[in-house]
Amino acid sequence: MTRWLLIPVAGLLLAGCANIQPQPVGQVYPEPSGQPSSTGGSPVPGGAVGQPVSPGEPVPVPEVKPPLLPSYPRNIEASGAAAPVLSLVRQAREARKAGKLEPAAAALERALRIEPRNPWVWQALAGLHLQMGQAEQAESEAQKSNSLARRNPYIEVENWRLLAAARTQRGNANGAAQAEARHEELQRLLTQPPLAP
Repeated sequence: MTRWLLIPVAGLLLAGCANIQPQPVGQVYPEPSGQPSSTGGSPVPGGAVGQPVSPGEPVPVPEVKPPLLPSYPRNIEASGAAAPVLSLVRQAREARKAGKLEPAAAALERALRIEPRNPWVWQALAGLHLQMGQAEQAESEAQKSNSLARRNPYIEVENWRLLAAARTQRGNANGAAQAEARHEELQRLLTQPPLAP
């Protein structure tokens, strides 16, 4: 008796299942009103919530500013060098202007005995020896200055100019071109307009 009652119930269940339409995989159902939809209405950079973006329209990208150049001393006077060193460097400048290259070199060498790790003094000596036609010594001193510069571009830009000139005097065309390229790169960095933080 019970078996005969189950047959009509099973038939009703099968008929109900036949009317259920399968949903495709990945079907997107509408979201409640007032909510941005997941396609075309999501917030986009530079746009308001709910504004659709056309398929071919580029999405605005926020501008990324390059980092600010750190604060480096621009000359030996701003570097915190000892007063006797500054005095000797000034003496060397005056002697060089007057064409007295040997006394200028002697003053810079005395300054190096006081501060042997001062990159500005090494640089001044490299420039002086280059003027005196001692390109090999000038190149060595400019490299020494770079090694002590602690990435200060105001020192390095002049050192690379001196290196390019010294290598040109020595007939090293490839080395001179590399040094000149580095000099120009640093020159562009230092002459770009300052950026607001």
